[in-house]
Amino acid sequence: MCTVITMKAFEVKGTFKVGDRTWQKFSLQVASEDAEGAEEKVMTILGSRHRTPRRSINIEAVGEISGKQITDVVVRHQVGAKL
Repeated sequence: MCTVITMKAFEVKGTFKVGDRTWQKFSLQVASEDAEGAEEKVMTILGSRHRTPRRSINIEAVGEISGKQITDVVVRHQVGAKL
């Protein structure tokens, strides 16, 4: 039996530590099943791209976004949104 997973688009906003004293703001769009999965995906992305440990990432807001609000083409494809 095949299980279909419905992906939703989320926008995650927050800050992460760059260097000793500087905090950089970020806003990322990701596709996930739920808000917790979106937070996990952002932690993974920032850790990979910037070598940032999880304790240096502060997530301030996670919100579901609709198809027309999605600007990332990969996320748009993952959730199956049309233009």
